[in-house]
Amino acid sequence: MGRNLADVEYKMRMTQDLKEKIVTSAKEHNRSMNADIVARLEESFEKDDAAEFDKGFVLQVIESQQDQINQLQKMIQDLMTQLRGSKE
Repeated sequence: MGRNLADVEYKMRMTQDLKEKIVTSAKEHNRSMNADIVARLEESFEKDDAAEFDKGFVLQVIESQQDQINQLQKMIQDLMTQLRGSKE
């Protein structure tokens, strides 16, 4: 990760256990601890964005299915009305 003039420094505290996990992950991904932390943070926000997209998509599908259900219910009611009318 190259240094960018827009980069902001931020000191943080963490447990020794967490630091060791980050060191291990950074080595596995062949990057610095800082790059590993930044990558993990960015990934967490991407997951949040994806979850919001999924939520919106699911709501659209539900609305569409509810519309279809309503149309089918109306068709059934209309058919029942026609059947009752033809019996009389």
